[in-house]
Amino acid sequence: MIKNIKYFSFLAIVAIIFVSAGCVTRTITVKTNPSNALVYIDNELEGESPVTIPFTYYGTRKIMIEKRDGEGRLTHERMTTYEKIKAPLYNKFPLDFFSEILLPIELEDDHVLSYDLVKLNPPPIKERQEKLLKNAEELRQRVNAPDF
Repeated sequence: MIKNIKYFSFLAIVAIIFVSAGCVTRTITVKTNPSNALVYIDNELEGESPVTIPFTYYGTRKIMIEKRDGEGRLTHERMTTYEKIKAPLYNKFPLDFFSEILLPIELEDDHVLSYDLVKLNPPPIKERQEKLLKNAEELRQRVNAPDF
């Protein structure tokens, strides 16, 4: 009878530990200046900045940011960068066992990345028209060439 009580007590303690088990919430927050720029992480559109996304694995992430106007034209230079997201000390072996399973609190690991975008200065309309006419003339000559 006493063995059963000890066994039951041990199982109750183990069950309480697993029910109150900890957890680590991992997120990446991307902020830009100016805001409302499109943010792509690992070639997937995540939304407009500032944006926060959850992730599971640490490592290098490809982050691409672009800002467009209402007509879809780029207003700022497109930025592509590779960011190494490193695990904090409590998420490295063997401490991760305790922080992920045994610790009865929830830990938050938020990586905040901030970027300043460079505004594009579009050329004057006259210069763009001249460039367009020049490209059209080059295409016309290539089409009329005898090799084509």
